[in-house]
Amino acid sequence: MPVLKTWFGEIELHDDHIVRSIVLKPDVPVIVERLQQERFPAFDKSCRGRFRALSINLGLVKSEREYLALLRTVAIQLGKAQLATAFARPDARIIQLIDGVDDIDEAINLLSERLLAWEIVETEIDENSMQELASEPATRPLLKQELEVSIERLGNLRERLAGVIQLEMREIAPNLSMLAGELLGARLIARAGGLESLARMPASKIQVIGASKALFKHLKFGAKPPKHGIIFQHPLVRGSAADNRGKIARTIAAKLAIAARLDYYSKKAYPELFAQLQKRTEKLGKPGTKDLL
Repeated sequence: MPVLKTWFGEIELHDDHIVRSIVLKPDVPVIVERLQQERFPAFDKSCRGRFRALSINLGLVKSEREYLALLRTVAIQLGKAQLATAFARPDARIIQLIDGVDDIDEAINLLSERLLAWEIVETEIDENSMQELASEPATRPLLKQELEVSIERLGNLRERLAGVIQLEMREIAPNLSMLAGELLGARLIARAGGLESLARMPASKIQVIGASKALFKHLKFGAKPPKHGIIFQHPLVRGSAADNRGKIARTIAAKLAIAARLDYYSKKAYPELFAQLQKRTEKLGKPGTKDLL
């Protein structure tokens, strides 16, 4: 006899008749807690459509309208609970901080480009125009000054956020911080969706995090596969010769995969990882050296 495990309880059917049921009371917190703790099978649309009638027959609700209202309330509370759980993770704060740094970088770049364009335009104004502007209120110099101050303030804010990231990354992910640096390590965590997700990734995937467009072109159109993603920001990758960059990126990605797993499962720092990475990349940098992995 089939047993339906629904969001409001378990129902055992025989020839489409209910022979046994365990139905929860319409207590939203209790239902939400159960949904968080247990896993439920994926039902097709026709099966889900029967839940309304079953819930009414079992006395959970009195009408279809009450069923939909209860389901909506449960769904909203479950979403809030899942968000609270997600943001309670130590790496959730890291993700928000590094995303903030990247947003600030983008804003600074845009404002700096606007300021540069402004200065170029001003240098092309002839002397007569400048004399005319001099007789008008000093609006243009004031706005330009405010723009410069805004860029400076954003730069100061970025420094403060980066400082917080460095402190928290050394505590949450000491091995990633040691191998990649705090900011790059935080970006890897953010792009992966969390430290746990990063720890479960193979090194080959870590190597191309941030290179989704190039990877898509490779898979779809047969273009050359990307050698690296955001780990290009690593000084050992960025500073290597072009013909050696892929090997070094692969070596670093392998060590980062180990570092992420150690950070997630043990939280202990292993300084020997950095020494091993330096030794491998030094060998790869020598002419005629074959790939070590």
